[in-house]
This record gives sequence, structure tokens and C-alpha cells, in this order.
Amino acid sequence: MAHLAALRTDSSARLIRIGGAAGLAGGLAWVVKGVTILVVGEQPPLAFGLALPLFGLSLLGVALLTSRGTRRAVAVGLAWLAVIAGAMALWTELFDSGWDQSIAVSSLALLLGQLALPRSDGAPAALTFWIGVATLPALAVGGALAEIDERLLEIPLVCVGLAWMLVGWGTLRHRNGAPASA
Repeated sequence: MAHLAALRTDSSARLIRIGGAAGLAGGLAWVVKGVTILVVGEQPPLAFGLALPLFGLSLLGVALLTSRGTRRAVAVGLAWLAVIAGAMALWTELFDSGWDQSIAVSSLALLLGQLALPRSDGAPAALTFWIGVATLPALAVGGALAEIDERLLEIPLVCVGLAWMLVGWGTLRHRNGAPASA
């Protein structure tokens, strides 16, 4: 039994580290996408689709750092859904297979997973929760800015990308990748 518990802890720690790196990479993809659109006016290929499963992995890493319980289980389940739907969205972008619902499913699962996190459980979980809270108002601001110039929609998305990079960094630094106990 002790061997099984150690195996679970090792795999959780590995997923936490993967989640931290995914948060950095997904956030960077959105920052590069947004800045490129602001400067050049064209979206770089794969930047949007690549970020979706990475954000799901980042949410998974953050959720595994929180205390065990119902909120953690919900966040972990929604994180996996965001990863799977995000991978399908990336597949759609890569092969132009046209299943855009995967973007909506991934985004909704990600947002609900963020809101399932405890808002006062420490650095990466609280920041991830508040990114979720700020996402819809950020999109509203982006929509208003897009009325001025369509490119300006990217300003709040760049900020969200930077916030995900902070989540990734915080996840990598938090508790040396050790999941929270009981």
C-alpha cells in the first residue's frame, strides 16, 4: 500500500510540474498571438489552438496543489475535459476538420474548473480562480475595444496570457511540485 501511495504522489508531482510548464507555454502562446495580431494584423498559426490544452494542463497542476475534497475533484475533472476538448480544437486547427464546438467545450470546462478552485488556498489556486472571474469582463472590454479597432480585442487576451504565465511560474515554484495532503 505504501508503494501505491508513493506512486500516486510521484505521478501527481509530475503532473503538477507538467501543469506549471503548460501554463507558461500556453500563456506565452497567447501573448505571442496577441502581440503578433496587434503589430502585424495576422494571427500566427496554431497559437490559439495550442494554448487550449495547455491551459487545461495548467489547471490540472493547480488543482492537484489544492486540498483534497469535492472542489478539487470537480476542478481536476473539468481540467481533464479542457485538455481533451482543447486537444480536439488543436486537431481541428491543424487539419481543418471543422469541429469548432471543441473550442467552446474546452473554454467552458476551463472557466468552470477555475471557478471550482478555492479562492483563498494559496498563490496558484487563488490566482487561477481570479483569472476565471476576470475572464468574462476581460472579454467584454475586448469587445468594446474591438469596436474601435478589431486588433484591440487582443489587449485583454494578452493580459490573460501573461496571467497564465504567472500561474505556470507559481505552480512550478509552489511546494516543489508536491501535492497538498488531506
